[in-house]
Amino acid sequence: MPTAHKRKKQPEIVRSKLIECAARIITEQGPNAVTIQTVADAAGVTKGGLLHHFKNKNQLNEAVSKYFIDQLDAEINKLMADDPVEYGRFTRAYINSAWKDVASRQEEQWISFVFYALSNPQLKSMYNEWMEEKQKLHHDTDSDEMLQVLRYAADGIWFETLMRAGYQKEYSALLSNLIRMTYSLEK
Repeated sequence: MPTAHKRKKQPEIVRSKLIECAARIITEQGPNAVTIQTVADAAGVTKGGLLHHFKNKNQLNEAVSKYFIDQLDAEINKLMADDPVEYGRFTRAYINSAWKDVASRQEEQWISFVFYALSNPQLKSMYNEWMEEKQKLHHDTDSDEMLQVLRYAADGIWFETLMRAGYQKEYSALLSNLIRMTYSLEK
């Protein structure tokens, strides 16, 4: 009697693929394009297979938001690890992560995430919780009000690139000046 070939189940790989496909759909087509069926199709699984991992669209939304926030967190942590100056380290990493997205024209992903998060208060609160955690974690080195102003300025420059739909030469100089200012604030 021949034995049937059984594919080994890899639930974490399938779950990750579903999240990545949903994130790609958000980036390429916008948040409204995300449905259980479109994500399942993009990942090559059945709708039931997706619902095995995520009971509903809200759970999928949470996982995708966590995915975007985890990417931002990993980038900031990497930049902080490369920065030998303790004072303002989080602020410089935050500004540099925005600069990197702007300079490489990778901001589409973040544009989509912002609109995605703004459309859902629960997702917006995930980002706010992340930022509050970061501010508490780096209170000793980045609590100076002027450092917060510099982070807000970086947000403004980043938002300006979104509104102008493209990178402007002066943004590099502005972001570079923000970084330089983090050093001049050191006490």
